[in-house]
Amino acid sequence: MLTPQHMQQTVDQYIAAINAGDMQAVMALYTDAATVEDPAGTAPKRGDEILQFYTNAFSGGAKVELTGPVRISAKAAAFPFRAEIGKDDGQVMVVEVIDIFEFDPAGKVARMTAYFGPTNVNVRSA
Repeated sequence: MLTPQHMQQTVDQYIAAINAGDMQAVMALYTDAATVEDPAGTAPKRGDEILQFYTNAFSGGAKVELTGPVRISAKAAAFPFRAEIGKDDGQVMVVEVIDIFEFDPAGKVARMTAYFGPTNVNVRSA
C-alpha cells in the first residue's frame, strides 16, 4: 500500500542497499516495467539496463547519504543525497543529487529521475 511511511522506507532501503553494494536489493524496489533517467534528460533505462547502470555506477564501493529530508507527495518522493564514488586513480568523485521516485499503486518505484549536472560533481583526493 502506498503511504508516506512506505515511501520513506523505500528511500531508506534504497540508500542502505547502495551502501551495502546490494544491487539486487535496489532492483527489488522497482516495478518490472520501471524506467530510470539518470541524469534527467538522458535516455531512460529499462529492465537489465537498470541493473547494469547501478552495477557500473556503484561497484567501486560508493557511499551515499541523505543531505536533507525526504519530500513526499501523493505518489512521489524527492530526496537530496550525496554520493561519494571511489575512482581507480584513488580519487573520490562527490556528486550532489536530487532523486525523484514515482510510485505505482502497489508501492513499487515505477520511475526514477535523478537531477544533477556538472556543477554538482567534484573530485577530491581520497
